[in-house]
Amino acid sequence: MLSNKEAFTLLESLFSLLILIIVTSFIPLIFQSYQSVLKVMDVDKNYEWQLFMNQTRKEIYQGTGFIVTDHAIIFSSQSKQIKYEGYQNMVRRSVDNKGHEPLLTTIKQDKWTKTNDGRLIYEVTFEDNIKLIACFYVQEGGI
Repeated sequence: MLSNKEAFTLLESLFSLLILIIVTSFIPLIFQSYQSVLKVMDVDKNYEWQLFMNQTRKEIYQGTGFIVTDHAIIFSSQSKQIKYEGYQNMVRRSVDNKGHEPLLTTIKQDKWTKTNDGRLIYEVTFEDNIKLIACFYVQEGGI
């Protein structure tokens, strides 16, 4: 006896398989796009770090009267008081205690260190646990 129950036919099974193949063919494209986004974000962080290094190196080289704490550095440059400090998840710069300019973002922790041989060392750890270290040389009498 044959019953009249509905079931998948061969054509429906092939159609379902075709849809599955089309959807799975996009998975490598999605991963490739994700990797491209990560590379762009990494380039932005490196660019931000290089800008920070160039600006800070120039100002520190011209600066005098350095006061260094763990999370801040204060000095005079061209008769203005410059302050670099860690604030929340960024490093900011202020001139004569007016306003602030974000220099580095998405940082977890930072530390300034003054050495006896006239160097300032800055260590920063970003939120993705990448640690970068910068070394700045100060002119004689600057520290």
